[in-house]
Amino acid sequence: MSYQQLDARNQTARLGSMARARKRQSGAVLVVSLILLLVLTLISVSSMQGTTLEEKMAGNSLDRNLAFQATESTVREAEQSIESIASLGGFDGTAGRFGLTQVEPDPVYSATWTDTSQHVTATENFGSYTAPKYYIKHFTTVAGNEGALNLSGYGDNKGTGDVSVFKIGARGTGGSADSAEVILRTYYGRIF
Repeated sequence: MSYQQLDARNQTARLGSMARARKRQSGAVLVVSLILLLVLTLISVSSMQGTTLEEKMAGNSLDRNLAFQATESTVREAEQSIESIASLGGFDGTAGRFGLTQVEPDPVYSATWTDTSQHVTATENFGSYTAPKYYIKHFTTVAGNEGALNLSGYGDNKGTGDVSVFKIGARGTGGSADSAEVILRTYYGRIF
């Protein structure tokens, strides 16, 4: 037998064993590919859910910030309303103004914000879903020099005079029907 014949026979034997090996491995690449595809799909779905959750969190944060800013602006409007009154005669328990003897409404009770006699609707809604609302309660009067406070240079020292202290309750909502709600309560003093 010649060397060429022997080499041809070896090549034929090698090709035959390779063909048999291929037949044994048929489908293994497909199974591995499908498993990798499944893992990549699970990773993609998980990251999409995380992104969706982060987007909802950012939207809720924006909504709460809008509600807070609207409520804060409403408190400023209530303070301007106090500055514009000439006497305490209008604090009679109607139109969102309560005197010393009247009980102020509960700010967490929904009727406070639906009954128009218990609150004042702000002139602007500041981008919120519903217009913010507030009420003012004449809380107390600090007599004479006791009311002449000048805390660290904040505000004007008016000297002597009675200071009427008012409690302001305000409520604002975010930008959608099912959104954040912020209730603020603050005190404001004025000399008449």
